[in-house]
Amino acid sequence: MQGKDAEQQMPPLGFEAYGVLLHSVLGLAFASSVVNLCVQAAHATTGTSMLSGWILFASAFVMGLLFLSTLVIKRFTKRSVSLGVFLAIHLAGLCSLVLALASWGPADPDSTLGLALGTGVTVGSTYLEFYWLRKLRGISAQAASVVVFAALALAETITYILSFSDNAWWYLAGTALTFGQFALVRLSRTMDAPSDSFPAVSELYFGTDENRFSNRSFLAVAAAGIWLISIPMGMGRGFPAGDPVYMSLVPRFLILVFVWIVSLLWVRNGLRSRMRALTTSIWVVMQVLLALGAVFFAIWPKTVSIGASFVMASSLVLNAFVWYLTIAFISFGWRDPYYYASAAWIAMNVLTVLGMRFDALLDRMMPDNAPVIISIMSLFVLASAQLVFTRLLSAPSEAVEASRARGPITEDDVRKIPFMGVLAIAPQQQAPMVNQKPDVHTATSVMKMGQRFGLTGREVEVLTLYALGHTQARVSEELQLSTNTVHTHIKRVYEKTDLHSRQEILDYISEYGG
Repeated sequence: MQGKDAEQQMPPLGFEAYGVLLHSVLGLAFASSVVNLCVQAAHATTGTSMLSGWILFASAFVMGLLFLSTLVIKRFTKRSVSLGVFLAIHLAGLCSLVLALASWGPADPDSTLGLALGTGVTVGSTYLEFYWLRKLRGISAQAASVVVFAALALAETITYILSFSDNAWWYLAGTALTFGQFALVRLSRTMDAPSDSFPAVSELYFGTDENRFSNRSFLAVAAAGIWLISIPMGMGRGFPAGDPVYMSLVPRFLILVFVWIVSLLWVRNGLRSRMRALTTSIWVVMQVLLALGAVFFAIWPKTVSIGASFVMASSLVLNAFVWYLTIAFISFGWRDPYYYASAAWIAMNVLTVLGMRFDALLDRMMPDNAPVIISIMSLFVLASAQLVFTRLLSAPSEAVEASRARGPITEDDVRKIPFMGVLAIAPQQQAPMVNQKPDVHTATSVMKMGQRFGLTGREVEVLTLYALGHTQARVSEELQLSTNTVHTHIKRVYEKTDLHSRQEILDYISEYGG
């Protein structure tokens, strides 16, 4: 489906239509705020965490285990996800509470206990971020833009207000925000899935078809783009000697203003259905903020907090963009959502810390290193721009275009399509070809129907399993969608094709498919 047609089919826009997204906005904002307050010192400095980044390294190790588990467990069950949320809330909430109590006692926050508690807060809160991103699977680019930037603005506002208090209040606020997530989780379970109101169209995320999201090279380019821009952000946050820059009242307020301006612009774009606006322009915004930071570093190398405020704002915008990128991949990629969420988080945070460490290394090698750091930052920003604009945001690859021109898909193609084949066979699973042929025929025919009648990628997925004889409940289970969402997709398929039952669909496939 073309982007213009997709926009015309979106539900009426307005604040009421976005009520279904409110719990996700609050959930993301609360989880992000807890990390800001309990681990990142309420952004009073540009430090990525207490203990010189060791908390993030320890947290990255735990998240790495989650990432590795997704290579074995292709799809986590709803029960395991719910159990993870329950444990994450208690982990982050109790660790925040212990930090609050310790702040009134003789305990040293930079001790091994501080490392363990900070890691608990980070791991628990980050898992909750992943959970809310997972809940947004299958939503439109428009709705994703609204959610991530509304959450970013709210999280930074909470952080800014509480930054004027002391540590004890930070940790107490973190405890309240964390345990408050129980109410949000219960609320989300009583509401329709966000994708019911805002169904995703892959072309409106990055101007490419959804098959590309299952392409490993496309995923690698997205990861490399995050890597290349995270390093100069870390260098700017530790300019020039690798130590976190202290943020006084003025630069802290500047960060809030920058975040609010960017967030308001993209929430406004989302409400106005300008769903392609995020793909290129947000990357330009991050690069401009980094460039301005480098300029102010060069002008005032001895007063670095103003330049650091631009870098810090750019880092926060990158965090929102990573949320957006994660929603895109979990909506169309073939792996479990935690695969994409954990990989993006690890890449962004670890490389930011390494960027600060790189500053420290340069400082030991050459004391007057400010021009060198600015030059290297510029080099990384340029490299990330070239990679993102020429690869990530380009048109679909020649291989994809060639496969479209080739004609009917093959058995091997079907195994590479997310959720296609018998019982949504995973891409790596090698079932006997002789048993797959009838299902390959059905998948091929449904894809042709999708082209003829302008079905979305999600509608093709649902229709394929539905045509294979699965009940709506089974389709819901296989695709990790609510039953209401599946019913809505089938209803739309009936409307677009002017067919009114499963049997009519099968008759159509028999007569015109293949």
